[in-house]
Amino acid sequence: MLTGDDTYYTILDKLTVFNLWTQYNQLTATSTDRTDFLGQPGIVNAWYQPELNSITFPAGILRPPFFHPEWPASLNYGGMGLVAGHELTHGFDDQGVQWNGVGALNPWMTDGSKKGFDDMAKCIIDEYSSFCPLKGTNYTPQCLNGENTQGENIADNGGIHSAFRAYQVHKNLNGPDAQLNERVLGQFSHDQLFFLNFGQVWCQMDETPDQYFRQIMVDPHSPANYRVFGAIQNFPAFRSAFNCPVGATYSPEKHCDVWVPKKTP
Repeated sequence: MLTGDDTYYTILDKLTVFNLWTQYNQLTATSTDRTDFLGQPGIVNAWYQPELNSITFPAGILRPPFFHPEWPASLNYGGMGLVAGHELTHGFDDQGVQWNGVGALNPWMTDGSKKGFDDMAKCIIDEYSSFCPLKGTNYTPQCLNGENTQGENIADNGGIHSAFRAYQVHKNLNGPDAQLNERVLGQFSHDQLFFLNFGQVWCQMDETPDQYFRQIMVDPHSPANYRVFGAIQNFPAFRSAFNCPVGATYSPEKHCDVWVPKKTP
């Protein structure tokens, strides 16, 4: 226990001992502690834990650009709603489907469902492997590793479908929000604002070739821009919201259907 007489060294020593005991107790625990959120409340992140079949949303992410209580529903569902859908879909990605509802490693899919899932996952793997940010450079490989990133890509695609579907339910129950009284944002419909905030969440400075290469080699996430491009080109609702012609760059006729029936209008 810390006291007012502790020095920096004794504080560090006590915290080190506390953390070691905490980790030891986790390793030797005979039951699951579902009150442990496995992270700090102030960080801007969220995660799904297959061993617990649990999702954690720290307080740090419940703020702009993800969420604000006074924002219209379109922005909140396109931000925090997308994050929630993403984490939910992790329970049904290439790793999540191997764990059951109580967090035990016990695959639960039928043979037919497993075949359908494998076909869906292969479509995502092939699609994202065709994104080549380093094309024309001396780096090898030059394209994303669709196999390595499939879990996050499945979660991104399933997440945007879940969030948009939840947003539509919200509109049906509560009615649509009024058009924004703002010079720029007032030009967009709320369906368009949903997708704009989805893109805003992943907005960042363009990566250097070195950064792309490192991410391709070690990161299970696709680069931010491809997380956006891949998800919207697989979602016909984006095409409808912005009146994109079929066959346009981000509105291809053939696309991957992730946890939705094929040939969704």
